[in-house]
Amino acid sequence: MAERKHITLVYQYNDDWIGGTYYIQNIIRALNLLADDTKPVLLVLHDMNSSVDVIKDFGYPYIAFLPISFKLELHKKLLNKFSRFIIGKKMFKLKLPDAAGKNVYPLASNMSNKNITNGYYWIPDFQEYYLPHFFSKLEVYTRKAINKEMANANYPIVFSSKTAAADFDKFYPGNKNKKRILSFTSFIDNRYKQIRLETLQQKFNITKPYFIVANQFWKHKNHFVVLKALLLLKEHFPKFQLVFTGKESDYRNPGFFSSIKKYIQENSLQDQVLSLGFIDRNEQLQLMANAVAIIQPSLFEGWGTVAEDAKALNQFILISNIPLHKEQVQENCLFFNPEDEHDLAKKMLLMLQNEKTITSINYTALQKQFAEQFIQLFDK
Repeated sequence: MAERKHITLVYQYNDDWIGGTYYIQNIIRALNLLADDTKPVLLVLHDMNSSVDVIKDFGYPYIAFLPISFKLELHKKLLNKFSRFIIGKKMFKLKLPDAAGKNVYPLASNMSNKNITNGYYWIPDFQEYYLPHFFSKLEVYTRKAINKEMANANYPIVFSSKTAAADFDKFYPGNKNKKRILSFTSFIDNRYKQIRLETLQQKFNITKPYFIVANQFWKHKNHFVVLKALLLLKEHFPKFQLVFTGKESDYRNPGFFSSIKKYIQENSLQDQVLSLGFIDRNEQLQLMANAVAIIQPSLFEGWGTVAEDAKALNQFILISNIPLHKEQVQENCLFFNPEDEHDLAKKMLLMLQNEKTITSINYTALQKQFAEQFIQLFDK
């Protein structure tokens, strides 16, 4: 048997961006679908605050864990702040331990690849160019500076979509970077089915057919268009509810969730809107699976976890017609203009009044394809 590849994964739990955490978990779950003789040996580098118990539960047979610190010394961090403004890049970067080996993913912008021969950085999207008003001026500058540094240094980069890869070439023309596209999949086992829907309905006071929006309360996720569509339908079709799940804070726009609550109160939508917060993943999945439809109103995505969840669940999704979503979703969907609540209301009414037809998707095949494409990143 050929020698197994050795691949190092960089893992940090971050509930401010839970999608990034699930991303690494799903790589490991995808690799576990491969034939045993093609499974690589994995080393997971993680910080002290990131529990790896959930990864251990996956039962991946060839895996080890190495806790490290991802923090630079204070004086180096301070010097980096000045050097980015003066020379356009950081003076100091984190050197990963030699145990990381040669195949590492994903390298972060604060990590050096000097001792890594086959490591990739990851850029999910270029939201700062399309929605700069949702960021502070400093964050826009920082994100652009990081990407420009990657372009100038010819770092190997993975993009989650063809859309993002095309954006990189658009915003950094003439770049010579080695570029790869790796579109991730979701992983959903049957544990969510063991939770009785009736139990969740009682727990969360769900008393009517419902739509679900499973996004963190970030401004670009565009929750308001769904509330405005609900308001249009309220007079004519009041017998349904709208369920929100997700962390109720946005570090970039701290007052955003308060504005959501204010809108709900001012328009007397309390009886139809439920915000459940950050709930158990399997409870969320059971609610998604039994909704009239999932709604994904986002103004921008890199490669959306919610859309992948809908595909994995064989559930219907009403989804904004941004270019990325059109690349990502082709079945069991209706697209709508994310700036037009009338368009969304019309699509919601169609779902409420008509029996939906679901096309079965062989999602396991997509998961295996994801695993194979990931391993191919590290071919010689």
